[in-house]
Amino acid sequence: MEDRGFIVDPGGEPETIGSPVFLSGVQPDAILITHGHQDHIAAAAELKKETGADIYGSSEVDAVLTEPQRFQLFPGLPEVKRASVDYLLAGGEELDIGGIPVTVVATPGHSRGSLCFYAGGNLFTGDLLFHGSVGRSDLPGGSFEELEDSVRRLMRMFPPDTVVYPGHGNETTLGKEKEENIFLKDMDW
Repeated sequence: MEDRGFIVDPGGEPETIGSPVFLSGVQPDAILITHGHQDHIAAAAELKKETGADIYGSSEVDAVLTEPQRFQLFPGLPEVKRASVDYLLAGGEELDIGGIPVTVVATPGHSRGSLCFYAGGNLFTGDLLFHGSVGRSDLPGGSFEELEDSVRRLMRMFPPDTVVYPGHGNETTLGKEKEENIFLKDMDW
């Protein structure tokens, strides 16, 4: 029996992502995208083609994938190949991806269409929450107030031992970030 799974935020090197996935014997049924920035979506089109996995993301992600030339944030980031989102998400959805229950949470702040994905005690936060930091809110569509509200929502929804896998950097837990993250110290819980 083949193991099923998903890929989260495929950056710009499809071979770096695809090779370990194929070697592991896991068949990805979905490509989950937290937000529409190039460094999180550039390999989506190629991985969809190679794996047959559907792309899940917000309308923001769909806009960037369908017209990538309009959404270049910074020079030097990976080139985004044209694709489209197969399943548009807004937050609040309960998905079943290859037998894995996945909760979708709308978490604007870093960008308007940011989403987080919770599966089996693990939370994929994209650029919302990092180990010891939070995402930028000064890019188009960003808002620090919304980012704070989104972090609060996650802290209330999921237990402190939830493992956080950010879009960049090391894993952490919600509890550790609530206690130690300097950017969250002054938040009203």
